[in-house]
Amino acid sequence: MNKKIVAVIFGGRSVEHDVSILTGLQFLDALDSNRFTGLPIYIDPLGQWWTGSALKKRSLYPVENGQSADLTAVNLDLNAVNMAQPQLLSRSKKLLGEKIDTIPFDIMVPAIHGSNGEDGTLQGLLEFARIPYTGCRLLGAAVTMDKAFTKQTARAADINVLDDLLIDRPIEGVFLDEKNVAKMLKEAMPNSSFPYIVKPVNLGSSVGVSRAGDMDEMIAALLAVFRLDNQAIIEPFVDNLSEYNIAVRMGEDGKAETSAIEQPEREADLLDFKGKYLAGSKAGSPKLDAPSEGMVSLNRVINPDGMTVAQETFIRTTAAKIFDMLALAGSVRIDFLCDSKSGEVWFNEVNTIPGSFAYFLWQDAPNPMSFVELTSHMIDEGFRLSKARLGSTGAAAGGATIFQAG
Repeated sequence: MNKKIVAVIFGGRSVEHDVSILTGLQFLDALDSNRFTGLPIYIDPLGQWWTGSALKKRSLYPVENGQSADLTAVNLDLNAVNMAQPQLLSRSKKLLGEKIDTIPFDIMVPAIHGSNGEDGTLQGLLEFARIPYTGCRLLGAAVTMDKAFTKQTARAADINVLDDLLIDRPIEGVFLDEKNVAKMLKEAMPNSSFPYIVKPVNLGSSVGVSRAGDMDEMIAALLAVFRLDNQAIIEPFVDNLSEYNIAVRMGEDGKAETSAIEQPEREADLLDFKGKYLAGSKAGSPKLDAPSEGMVSLNRVINPDGMTVAQETFIRTTAAKIFDMLALAGSVRIDFLCDSKSGEVWFNEVNTIPGSFAYFLWQDAPNPMSFVELTSHMIDEGFRLSKARLGSTGAAAGGATIFQAG
């Protein structure tokens, strides 16, 4: 059997660049070596694409401007539709001119978190070039990256979500007006008061998320968000906060299938980036079934005892509903907020490319799946979904011919 070449692309021009490296390396480690050959593609913070076997070593990072004899600068061949298979191009100067080498592959795995990878931009590029890829299609990726739009969609479907207020970044030279912000808060959330949670609309991994206990902290939080994004979303702070996360994928029967449920543990009022990725491991952290030096484990409880049957039912049914409603794919993580005292649960957000592809949630799922099995599932699904999208683009086929050959 000929092995398929799986190009895993990670890094990128994103504030989640470093986390993406870990996710990409983990996916490469977990490939079924009997079926697939991994091809690492690293995008550095400046946007240059690189490949080379050295990229599989975590010790290589950070890559200093790509200056390594073991790496090759490459570009994606956007004319790959005319080739036997997709390919990368590498250019090198020779005595008699420029030499162009090709590096073929069969499918691409987007492992870039956040901007320019999880938001539909990379998916759109791959659709344009007709390159098979794993995970969510363009629409699902773009919609779920926008937290506000995702909540609006959920609210329209009668899914319980928190109230919120959107604030746009002021135009250059205009300052945030405290009185105006206070007025907007009162109009949007009349039954709420400080503290509030402030976060970017278009970022993940808790980057830029902060708690504002008064108006001074609110303005500071908004200014911090506007360095990262052009919109901020403000929500009431949930008292007695517990968070629940669940992964969803498409089962063999075509229906959404849910994983184990995790309850992240935290020491502060909210789970920020440092708490999520730089905390130490405890018992109950994910177990690796493939060799990997992956990201530091978040302290978590899998399938927590304190969760009621009603809460679990809401989380599972809502996650499956959102997965189907937005036509998602791959291994998607859907997050919920809960007031542990009142028991009320709210849908929070969708992560279409979660850290580590949330593989550890599948190991303890009702229908358990190893990381190796998950990567194979995602690749097989990617080929199937990409093939299903193909159609004729010729003007004659659509009956839209205007210009005739002479």
